[in-house]
Amino acid sequence: MPSAPETSQPSKKWSWVAAVVVVLVLLGAWLWWGSREVAAPEEPALEVGGPVLSEEDTTSAIEEELEATDLGDIEAEFQGIEEELNGL
Repeated sequence: MPSAPETSQPSKKWSWVAAVVVVLVLLGAWLWWGSREVAAPEEPALEVGGPVLSEEDTTSAIEEELEATDLGDIEAEFQGIEEELNGL
């Protein structure tokens, strides 16, 4: 008389598959959660060079500060831009 097939082998196989799936899901959730918590590094505050600005809010103080501002050779920069625009 033939013996009944063993049922323990397929259930063992499925339990291993289920365990691997659970581990992969947990690993994926852990990696996803960890990537959300990464904060951007703090950037140092930019230091603006130039003259020290006064605390006064008068027209003469503002005009003095504007005159002390060094814009470089802005006319030469605009000349280059004008030449490019004229070439279009």
